[in-house]
Amino acid sequence: MAPAISTRQLSVTFPGRGRRPAVSALLPLDLDVDGGRIVAVLGPNGSGKTTLLRVLAGLQRATSGTATLLGQRPDSRALRRRVAFQSEAELPLQTLSAPEFLAFVGAELDLPNAESDRRAAALLDRLELTHARRRRVRTFSTGMKKRLALAAALLSDPEVLLLDEPTAGLDPFGTQAVMTILRERAAGGTAILMASHHLLEVEEISDEVLLLHGGAVRARGPLAELLATDERALVVRGLDADAMVALADDARRRGGEVVRVERPRDHLFALFRRLGRAPEGDREADR
Repeated sequence: MAPAISTRQLSVTFPGRGRRPAVSALLPLDLDVDGGRIVAVLGPNGSGKTTLLRVLAGLQRATSGTATLLGQRPDSRALRRRVAFQSEAELPLQTLSAPEFLAFVGAELDLPNAESDRRAAALLDRLELTHARRRRVRTFSTGMKKRLALAAALLSDPEVLLLDEPTAGLDPFGTQAVMTILRERAAGGTAILMASHHLLEVEEISDEVLLLHGGAVRARGPLAELLATDERALVVRGLDADAMVALADDARRRGGEVVRVERPRDHLFALFRRLGRAPEGDREADR
């Protein structure tokens, strides 16, 4: 089966102006993303992440090379419902309410009104925006706008999702909700290419990582391979203090080094998950 997203020697160069030289925003890139996979694009600002997404979304012309999505060119009208792009840019039409905004998106995609409204209501509920359905989008918090942007991207039930910083501005609970949705979409066969600066989330959700710097690919592969070292560690649970001392002594006799003995700890994101959802009154800042 052909990849859902494929590029061959794809590059983008922005011409210089005046005394400013041309800028190579994206150096020749070969990339394949299969359906059901989540690939994260990492890199500092200006590394080429957004440029890559815009080319694939049909919003930026490549200087050279080729790109296809589901076997079509990025600007093909046949992809209007099959591919969705969530930009990091501000949402348009913020004088509308969230249902009105999604109705406009559905009309642009030529979705039947009843189907568009049904999907919009389900997405607003899933992304916890139903409570604000009568408010104008301009009154939404940053996190609410980000969740509405994702709802708009999911409205057509696309086969390919192109996401630019999908969790930026979200609180931990909103982030967890988005990551759960993306996992579900991938499990259903959707190909997801997402740019992100949130490394912990990338580590939790991604099947593969593409690291860009200066428009060039510096590393690519599954995180387990990219982060692996030649060292080996033994993780032990359930021993009392005396047994731990004996084990440490045995490790030294065998030529090992006891680096430290400590209580295992989790990360803050996991703590938020364990605490569960906060009471409604505690989340007014996001509403």
